[in-house]
Amino acid sequence: MSTKRILGITVFGVLFILALIGVMLLTSYIRRDYDSVPLPDTSAAAESPIAAEPDTLGRIEATCDTIQAIIATLSRPEEYRREVLIESFWEGGHTDYNISVSVAGGVTSLRTSSSTGVEKMIIVTPETLYIWYAGERTPYIGRADSLGDDLRTSDEYQMLITYEDILNLDRRDITDAGYTQYGGEYCVFAEYRSPYLGNSVKYYVSIELGLLIAAEEYDAAGSLIYRMTAFECLFDVDPASFLLPDGTSPVAD
Repeated sequence: MSTKRILGITVFGVLFILALIGVMLLTSYIRRDYDSVPLPDTSAAAESPIAAEPDTLGRIEATCDTIQAIIATLSRPEEYRREVLIESFWEGGHTDYNISVSVAGGVTSLRTSSSTGVEKMIIVTPETLYIWYAGERTPYIGRADSLGDDLRTSDEYQMLITYEDILNLDRRDITDAGYTQYGGEYCVFAEYRSPYLGNSVKYYVSIELGLLIAAEEYDAAGSLIYRMTAFECLFDVDPASFLLPDGTSPVAD
């Protein structure tokens, strides 16, 4: 065998070995780089959004199909106070109602003053309803469930739309839903059309507080007939807010 032929075979062998080493190094580098990429956790995607707690609602898409499940997770605080403005509109005029609300021990206290100058006090317990006007010393006493349960009764006397009623709606009546910021609160909103009157009602519910913080209602012609706005919610409730005219309190010590 000639010297040139031997040299050629040797050079080819060296180049083949170098190429093989290069391929092995490149494959090792690619595999190491791929293994360093974190894979998605598919277990989280398998969780049902209905089981989510209120503080994780931002991860759930709020739509007309899911809004009832989201609202079902919300709950109202057991103790708080706030101011609520109710505006009632009709053709040619409107009336405002300013309501001081205090809640503690399952009891709701309301002090209502209207733009007509009438001031009224209302206390709702799970069993009993007390109503009296400014200056009166003997309240009306009735059953708290005269308008339904005590929660609904307190909403009725605050002139609030009970947002939990959304849970009983036919899904086809819900026309819009989602998340939004309202008055500095992160809220879920829902809009539905009454199948009976044709009125359109929109709720804004604080995700953090579980309280209705705003609502609007429009008649079938599109005119605003009702608006509710709640202001800052505080948690230092004054026991004096629950005193009856005789100085006693229905709130248990």
